[in-house]
Amino acid sequence: MSEKDYRRVKWGLIGAGDFGLIYAQILKQLPNVELVSVYSRTEKNAQRAAKQFSIEKLYTDYNELIGSDGVEAVAVVTDEHHHHEPVMAALKAGKHVIVEKPIAPSLKEADEMIAQGKKTDKIFAVAHIVPFHTHYAIAKAEIDKGSIGDVVAMYARRNAASFWGEKLQDHSSAIYDEMIHDMECMLWYTGWKVKRVYAQTKNVRGMKKPDVCWAMFTFENGSIATLEANWYLPANTPYLIDAQMEIHGTEGMLYIDLSDQGLRVNDKNGWRFPDATWWPEQMGRVEGALGDEIRYFADAVMIGELPGGLGDPQRARDALEIVMAAEKSAEKGEIVEL
Repeated sequence: MSEKDYRRVKWGLIGAGDFGLIYAQILKQLPNVELVSVYSRTEKNAQRAAKQFSIEKLYTDYNELIGSDGVEAVAVVTDEHHHHEPVMAALKAGKHVIVEKPIAPSLKEADEMIAQGKKTDKIFAVAHIVPFHTHYAIAKAEIDKGSIGDVVAMYARRNAASFWGEKLQDHSSAIYDEMIHDMECMLWYTGWKVKRVYAQTKNVRGMKKPDVCWAMFTFENGSIATLEANWYLPANTPYLIDAQMEIHGTEGMLYIDLSDQGLRVNDKNGWRFPDATWWPEQMGRVEGALGDEIRYFADAVMIGELPGGLGDPQRARDALEIVMAAEKSAEKGEIVEL
């Protein structure tokens, strides 16, 4: 990067919920970002974010944010049911756009966003965090250099405590919210397409969405993947996410295990496993995979180029289609062809 490329880019934040606040903290800590404005549907949340992170302007109309304060880039961190409108508005206005996963709640909205992104020379990227985690990124490098030969099968689990399902059941599911992470990563690893899926679920608590989900996916070349996701771990589960992955090759295997993340604390209340890799806070800064992810996008916006194929909206859309097919398979109790 040449000296002339380095500059502070004016960003606006669309969404000031809990995850939006983490975004705000990261954006404020980056030297090439000037976070000039924040939007929330509720003025209370916008005021909270503005005060906590010294953001000068706040809005309850995202169109006003997009058109004001010299904003060059926006991060859309609303829930996915409110992604389409601000993303489309920002792309049409010629802004760089980073949107949290899932890209959208429907393929129609995802396709419209991708089509609009292709009409501009600005960056449009979807923030899928897993490829930015060091363990998964190293696995990708090992696959690419042929350490395990040809990939023939994959397995992943992403399980969370029971309160997670209680929080998200009105608009999401463990398949949709959790499996999509690992499927997007598997597509990144291989570049393959899924042609068949069979999924089964178990609703233990009688909520709107099942608690436990397993699915098998067959790729176009005959290779297979099995994904496990649940949000039914005991409420006192001592870690954030039970995340594991195996990649089976013709000449070896890769294993990722992030259940305890290598850090254990035993205090008067018992064992706990603090987040040490996803978005830990260190010396007032949010680091880990999320910090690396947003830093990557901020650098990309600054230079006007998205290197390495990370944040690809088409891959995010394909992962969405696959997990939606898994939900359909579970509902119907039959194999779904894509």
